[in-house]
Amino acid sequence: MSYILFTATGCMRCSIAASYMDDHGISYDKQDIHARGKEVFKTFYRENRSAIFRGPEGVEFPILFTGQKVVQGVGRVLAFLQAGDLLDKWVKPSLLTHGWISGLDLSDAALLDGADFLAVVRFMKKKGLKIQLDTNGRNPHLLETLAAENAIDRLIFTLNGPGDRYAELTGLALDDTDLERSLSLLNCIPAYKIILPVRPVAQSDDRTVSVTPEEAARAAALVERATGSKKHPFYIRPVVPSPETGLPALAPASLFTYRTRCRRYMVLAEIFKEADSTG
Repeated sequence: MSYILFTATGCMRCSIAASYMDDHGISYDKQDIHARGKEVFKTFYRENRSAIFRGPEGVEFPILFTGQKVVQGVGRVLAFLQAGDLLDKWVKPSLLTHGWISGLDLSDAALLDGADFLAVVRFMKKKGLKIQLDTNGRNPHLLETLAAENAIDRLIFTLNGPGDRYAELTGLALDDTDLERSLSLLNCIPAYKIILPVRPVAQSDDRTVSVTPEEAARAAALVERATGSKKHPFYIRPVVPSPETGLPALAPASLFTYRTRCRRYMVLAEIFKEADSTG
């Protein structure tokens, strides 16, 4: 297969992708869009505009072109070169810049043989990127491995609720044992946040929210039990329903109820604000 790697001068992520291809003996044509590759990229962009992601800072590089497929961003490029499309659920586009990489997510499904995922994360860490990992408690064996290697710089732990609600809330079951195992690793990670999302739902069996205050408190209690501490950055995040649902946003008073119930077990519990999504 003939690859074209579009890069930008001074782009650290581009250098990492090129280094991976060199180390693995993968031949490619490197086109620097600020040098001789400028016109080549213009043509490529016109022909593939719909497949190219633009973030807040513009087009993300590197971009790998196989002749048929566009793969964008260093995480996605390395994952594709390592395992084809097999890691698509766990390696997603990164929304972070300035030396950080995100989009590494253990939440979507079980990844029993995580060797390829680990190889991608390890390579990026080795080359100097700071790793943000997302999880909802699944795949504790991979989280354990990365934590033991000090490979995670920041963890975003989406705690969907107590374990007995996971099947309904996420479509995949997760028992309290695996959830507690993942939560226990917070003590080994330098920076992290626990986020408990709450959203309005169409009323069914007297349920109007995805997680009740009592269930949120049970989830918070699980964190305390797993870590042996009540002091963790713990956020109740209200999820605004889309307009087509016709559902009202959660009232501030109800969010205070969540916070009060959770603070019995997580004394630092707060209501999530958008400013909390960075740093």
